[in-house]
Amino acid sequence: MQKHISRSVQCCITALVTLLFLPALSFASGTQSLEAPAPATEQQAIAIEEAIADAAVPQVVDPRAELDELIAIYNESGKGAAFQRRHDNRQLFYTVSRARVKVAADHPDWANFRVMAFEEALLKAQAEYMKFLGVTVRAKALQSVKEDPTMPEFTRDDLGNTNRFEEILDKAVTVLGAKLDSMLDENDIDPEKFKALPKEKKKDLLRNAIEKRTLTTASAELSGMIPVQTFEANNAEGRHEVAVAVVASPKFKSWVSSIITNKGNLKANPRKAGGATVRQIIGKNPAALFQQFGIRRIYNEKGYPVLVSYGQAGNSYTGNDYDERAEGREMALRHADAQAYANFAFLFKSHGMFNQEEGRKTIEKTIGKIQQEADGSTFSSKERSKEFVSTLNETISAKGHVSNLPGVRKLTTWVYKHPEYNQEIVGVIYTWSPQSNRLARELKRATRTNKPATAQKTQKRTSTNAVMGQEMMDVDDF
Repeated sequence: MQKHISRSVQCCITALVTLLFLPALSFASGTQSLEAPAPATEQQAIAIEEAIADAAVPQVVDPRAELDELIAIYNESGKGAAFQRRHDNRQLFYTVSRARVKVAADHPDWANFRVMAFEEALLKAQAEYMKFLGVTVRAKALQSVKEDPTMPEFTRDDLGNTNRFEEILDKAVTVLGAKLDSMLDENDIDPEKFKALPKEKKKDLLRNAIEKRTLTTASAELSGMIPVQTFEANNAEGRHEVAVAVVASPKFKSWVSSIITNKGNLKANPRKAGGATVRQIIGKNPAALFQQFGIRRIYNEKGYPVLVSYGQAGNSYTGNDYDERAEGREMALRHADAQAYANFAFLFKSHGMFNQEEGRKTIEKTIGKIQQEADGSTFSSKERSKEFVSTLNETISAKGHVSNLPGVRKLTTWVYKHPEYNQEIVGVIYTWSPQSNRLARELKRATRTNKPATAQKTQKRTSTNAVMGQEMMDVDDF
């Protein structure tokens, strides 16, 4: 990573070099005086003080740069590189989308804004997937040129009769009608003074506009698309940016569909057996669980697939009242519950729509203006202006649904007190497996059976200011 020296630091170095080495150079050139060097001029002293003050200000790290570096590392090695390679070979769809946490960490609802940033990143990834499956684009470009160099002017009646001029202006605001004076009064403006203001007429002498508009739409089924990794980076000011990596493949989409088709009756994969239990894979460290979002598929110690869904929310209360803190925590857990359940709906049956209207326009014009002062005198002038106008209207929507899915169970809940921000975040983890599905169905038939098992291994990569979640998905699953 390249290091950049700020202008203030360079000024400081230059000033110090000037003060320290010029006397020595003077001596070397023949001056025999050993007197102490003359003090810096007032201007030099001020420059040095300002440079030192500027150099003392810490450089604020851009979280986006940190995030991009972390994602680049992930995409160049390990599973990220494998996903990227298979995406380039057109074997699956893989993308990473980013979002900014809209508030700093000192905001009482920062944790909830953070959750919504991950939701935004996921929506952006879903939009990329929709456009990949089929995009419709309509574009239009046009140029309009108008030239009429005749300056605007007042008529003889306008100039010779002030009352007549005011009458014309009154007609120009017929939308207000007789209510104009009352509206002025309501806003503490004297109607008589208003009428005495200079009157003017304007006209476009030359207008050259270039405009381009683009309408992009996409609509697609999102079932089977799953997040495989999350990333986060922050700086010293408590500003955060997050990212989500998602994958979709025909193989995994077919597997998700088979759960519904086979009513959850899936077989174990012997090659995945013999690993850790689900609880061992997930762990119980709140600091690690705090980095997990979305839903994952892992394998338990018997080789059965297990869906793990994460939900979390922030408790905005930071005071010392126990009851109020406990109440806020309970409400946050309910929100986390809903989030975890929603992950199943989006995985099994979901549909999305993307709509974007984008426009850009440059306008170059010359305006002729004639103005009449209160005393009836007039003068004319020309103004030339250039402007750029951009507009954007974008909506991304996704809807998910799953009906009567047996075997979803709460694995654990957690509470995490952020060590730097003094924010309390709570989370919940739900799981689904063929074993828990079987138990739920047998309980519906009033039959006793054993409870489900759980599964596999994982790795975690972190850096000082940029972190990503636990590695849980296998590339060959897709």
